Amino acid sequence: LDAAAALSCSASGSRLLMAAASPPAPHEACLAADEAALAEVTRLKAEGNTHYSDRHFEQALSAYSLALAAVPERWLASKGSPPAVLSAAGLCLRQQAAVVLANRAAANMGLRKAVAALADAQRAADLDPAYWKAHWRCGLALMMMGVRIERSEQAIAAFKRALSCDGLPPAERENVCKALEAAEHRLREGRDALDMPDLSECVVS
Repeated sequence: LDAAAALSCSASGSRLLMAAASPPAPHEACLAADEAALAEVTRLKAEGNTHYSDRHFEQALSAYSLALAAVPERWLASKGSPPAVLSAAGLCLRQQAAVVLANRAAANMGLRKAVAALADAQRAADLDPAYWKAHWRCGLALMMMGVRIERSEQAIAAFKRALSCDGLPPAERENVCKALEAAEHRLREGRDALDMPDLSECVVS
């Protein structure tokens, strides 16, 4: 146990003295569960990515959903409310949950399910606001929907958030900028007059 973990599970000094003869503390069980869950999430995400690369979007959707089901509920809370006991595996689970949700959004877009894609991408952005692909896919999902002023405005905001993320690769910045230009043009003109980026090249993580 590290010092912080020991303090979090001990109600008194006597409890610490009895630790060697006691069953594993609840937080220890949580840490072990987090590590096992992370391995399973990683495996299922990779399976989903393989299906996605093969354009088997339904199978990818199923694998990503199983991956999300493997994430302990405490790591799926909205941003700003992580569990009281933190672990490296748990924090990775939270980040991986955001990645899987963004990947599932891409699979939903492959199936032309824009509403489901938007819901997943928004949830990914809530879990990890610094993850640029979550905002990017929010914008793409909105641009897949019928033309409405509020959708164009929301897409513009999503693409701008993607551009503000430190993790946005320089090679992807041009695509995001083009999408932003398309959303701004659609807002001005009320129609899609610029080509959107090729969604067939939407790469999962």
